[in-house]
Amino acid sequence: MAERHVVAVVDDDDAVRLSTARLLERAGLRVQTFASGDAFLEARLPDQMGCILLDMRMPGRNGLDVLRVLSERDSAPAVLVLTGHGDIPLAVEAMKLGAIDFLEKPYQPGALIGAVEGACELRARSRASEAAKGEAAELTRTLSERQRQVLEGIVQGKPNKIIAYELDLSIRTVEAYRAQLLDKLGVRSTAEAVRIALAAGIGAEV
Repeated sequence: MAERHVVAVVDDDDAVRLSTARLLERAGLRVQTFASGDAFLEARLPDQMGCILLDMRMPGRNGLDVLRVLSERDSAPAVLVLTGHGDIPLAVEAMKLGAIDFLEKPYQPGALIGAVEGACELRARSRASEAAKGEAAELTRTLSERQRQVLEGIVQGKPNKIIAYELDLSIRTVEAYRAQLLDKLGVRSTAEAVRIALAAGIGAEV
């Protein structure tokens, strides 16, 4: 999985940036390097960006500034923060802004590679989840208002007779809507319909 991802190394220290890039490339990862937070934020990032190794102390926009900008973007890559010794409070602040982990310099090569691969895997799972949510939202948008109301009742675990009572419908009509919504969602079972509803956020609305 890691070989399909790009890792951004954002560090103003030339020696650290280049040595880190070489280490990651030897591990089979693709790497893009940036000498400043400004250069990184101005760059067009590839869709397969897996994670960012972000130094905290840089001229111009520092690591916290970069995290603040990323927090306003949709689908930002996972961020691993690189800190110097004694910068734990700074790392904690970075995690409050969305960084998933931090590593203190100097770090062990194995620890760095393990953290990067874990971050890339986490990002891949997150993107898969985002895609599933998008697909589920598209599917549920095809439902009529009544079909959606019946689906909401199903998600709440209500039997047909209770859904019928609350919507002032006959049980047979609710059963018909239930069959229709299963057909529109392209599923055969109630469990599959509930899974799609939850992915679309319907469970959070009721």
